[in-house]
Amino acid sequence: MRVSIDPVCIVDGYTANLRTERGHLLITDGFPNEGRLQEHKLPRGRNSVQRIVIRASAGSLTIGAVDWCNRMNVPLAFVGSDSRLINCLVPDQPHDGPIKRAQAISGTTDDALRLTRWLLKSKIDSQESALKVDFGRLGIFSNRGPELARAIEELASYKSGLGSDTTLIAFLAREAQTSLSYWKMLIGSPLPWPEWAKRRIPEHWQGVSPRGSGLRDMREATDPFNAMLNYGYTLLEIEGRVACAAFGLDPDLGLLHVDARLRESFIYDLIEPVRAKVDSLTFEFLIKKGGLRPWMFHELRNGVVRLDPDWARDLATYVMPKIRKPVMDVAEAYVKQLRQVRVAYVLEHPLRFFALNAKKQTRFTHCEYCKKPLLKKGLKFCGRECYLRHSIEVRQPIKAAWAKNAEMRAKGIDPSHGGEAARKRALKAALSNRRRTGEKRLRRECGARRVRPRHGGEAAVRRGAKSALSNRGAATTPKP
Repeated sequence: MRVSIDPVCIVDGYTANLRTERGHLLITDGFPNEGRLQEHKLPRGRNSVQRIVIRASAGSLTIGAVDWCNRMNVPLAFVGSDSRLINCLVPDQPHDGPIKRAQAISGTTDDALRLTRWLLKSKIDSQESALKVDFGRLGIFSNRGPELARAIEELASYKSGLGSDTTLIAFLAREAQTSLSYWKMLIGSPLPWPEWAKRRIPEHWQGVSPRGSGLRDMREATDPFNAMLNYGYTLLEIEGRVACAAFGLDPDLGLLHVDARLRESFIYDLIEPVRAKVDSLTFEFLIKKGGLRPWMFHELRNGVVRLDPDWARDLATYVMPKIRKPVMDVAEAYVKQLRQVRVAYVLEHPLRFFALNAKKQTRFTHCEYCKKPLLKKGLKFCGRECYLRHSIEVRQPIKAAWAKNAEMRAKGIDPSHGGEAARKRALKAALSNRRRTGEKRLRRECGARRVRPRHGGEAAVRRGAKSALSNRGAATTPKP
């Protein structure tokens, strides 16, 4: 038995079992016929596991194990052997009703155009960054400089034309154009196979193939690199579900991916800007592992390629921790965009009130956030919602305080150890010392007189007087 220290715990094999024992989560997995059965022990609060991905084809899961994961805030994902996400149990997070309402309304207003342009712009920016920085750092396009410059120029032109698109078909067409320019650079890039392995594998395995596999289902990859990408995109989908729960977003209300039955469309919108990051991380993983080997993949009779369990575990533990922050950043930025959506409540004061009373009032003050006219003079905001939004988005007191503290520390003045803070701490320490000194003096005097503070002096006089009165009352009371 060993304690898992990886942030991502992969469970696979034919006899997987998750259960709890004495507050610990016990995970048993492996392949008994190969003699690789192992057990992981995760104590409460003293492990670094942040995700549990189950790829086992058989096994059991107890209710106690699900409760343990929920209390430890550890998502539990179930992935099939074909790299499809079966289900994902994400611990419940605080809900944000205004965000979900704004997300629902934005799809039926002009805000949908602004949000869709923002999503596509973020995706194109990530593709440009991958081509310029990530793949360039790995040396993938070292001998294709003119083609790389042309592809980056095409992506920049597509991004500049986003403002002219006003329909879903136009947005999808532009996304297809950007994907074509991006994948045109990747297709044909050689994969790091050793020379002896190239004689044993099919020719289309030796380089990056197009995403279309020739089969009906695009998720059925027929080459190793696309099989790894499918698995990486599944891990990205898990992180997208976790990000939606963390920021209170509804996973069903998509924009680019329209509503479909039995599909959480918004998750695929949310992970679009991070797909290029998964592509570059997959290349980076191949280089750091020293290349590919035939045993890392299994080809089925219909040509579909599956990942070996050990290779899938290594890929998940390398890619998943590195895509967590980018997904969270995209979700946080999308929430900031949603906070700009104005929800027109029916119970609000109608604006015609001001038109009817325009003759009585010659001048109205306006809200400092939404710029709407106010009902009374002297007000700065039209309601608590505008006040909170102004505090978060405009005034930002926490960031201003951080900046002020950093400025003071740069001048050699620590705000937590000098000035007013030091004066208050000194006053509090003086009062505490004075109280302790008085208590010590009282104990010393009582000890010299051999009288306890609660049993002598004034306390004894009061108890004696009370006892005398009680005895006098008992003596004057006639007996029956």
